[in-house]
Amino acid sequence: MAHSIVGRAAQLSYFDERIQVITQLRRFVARVRVDHASRGLGKTTLLRQAERRMRAAGMRTVWVTADPEESLVASVLGKLASTVPPGSSRWDALKASVDSASVSLGIPSIVEASVTMSPQRTAPTAGAAESFKQAIVAATDAIEADGGTGLAVLVDEIQAADASGLRAIAYAWQELASERPSTPAGLFAVGLPNTSEVIGRAVTFSERFDYRPLLGLADEEVELALAGPASSAGVRWTTDALQLAVRESEGYPHKVQLLGDEAWKAAGYPPAGSVITESMVTAALSGVDEQMAELFRARWRSASPAEREMLLAIARLGGTRVKREEIADALGKSTRSISSARDRLMQKGIVEASEFGFLSFTAPGFREYILRIEEN
Repeated sequence: MAHSIVGRAAQLSYFDERIQVITQLRRFVARVRVDHASRGLGKTTLLRQAERRMRAAGMRTVWVTADPEESLVASVLGKLASTVPPGSSRWDALKASVDSASVSLGIPSIVEASVTMSPQRTAPTAGAAESFKQAIVAATDAIEADGGTGLAVLVDEIQAADASGLRAIAYAWQELASERPSTPAGLFAVGLPNTSEVIGRAVTFSERFDYRPLLGLADEEVELALAGPASSAGVRWTTDALQLAVRESEGYPHKVQLLGDEAWKAAGYPPAGSVITESMVTAALSGVDEQMAELFRARWRSASPAEREMLLAIARLGGTRVKREEIADALGKSTRSISSARDRLMQKGIVEASEFGFLSFTAPGFREYILRIEEN
């Protein structure tokens, strides 16, 4: 189940098209793709699947998980030279370009060893974007000389990136699009629903970013996600079992995965020819509920007193599509005064702005968990 990409055909089709643009047309992908969703909806799985397809097409990839305590630019540079082996015809030129970009950031060479620097000490100078741009060009030149077909920079959790790193990369990408459109490279990222707000605060222009939401799975997609892998092992799900799983999962991919795993266990790790029944799914639900409860406990523990107060208000108001004004009224506060708690909860992926002015919990069952805590 961990590598299942059911329900993401449109996203994978996009990646396949971009791969062709890079590898066959040898063109630069000017817009930075950002698929965003709450936790548990398969963002990282999607990006990993895209990476596998890119590598299968001969591309070299750089994978970075953004961290607020690290420079995003430095993290990318630290892995850029590894896209070609030392000794290849253009590796020395790539190393020199990466070293030059590192100097612009005020850090030592990061070609041979990864260096973690705080964003406060690595705020890019005016030339950092230019140096980063040149490092990307040097990398694609080295990759092509080594027989590769292009470069993909992949950023997970991009909403956690430092603002200065986002600015440097955004400006470098803008300049590459206008000055070097023949560069066979692309930048693809995933993040939480507040990603556009985070990037918008760091970068004054947004036309280089293509934000696309990842939604929950439709009923038939849940059925396919469960029945497909079982069928490949010669095991069948009954209709009643699938319908129960669909109802219980509520289209939440993480819960679908848990249901599949727990049902498989409840069926005794069935051999080919076996059938997963409704009673097995019912038996699996206790294990699923325990694991979801652990997720909820972690989220509740991570919340500050002010955040917990807000979570409780959202739960009492229904947990889905709750108006910001109603939350403020329930807390006896102004909408402005609850902004900080709202932003922190969104950054943690606990709530999302399902639409402007409304908040919803990101995981099914969290409302009920909070209300049980209140009762106890």
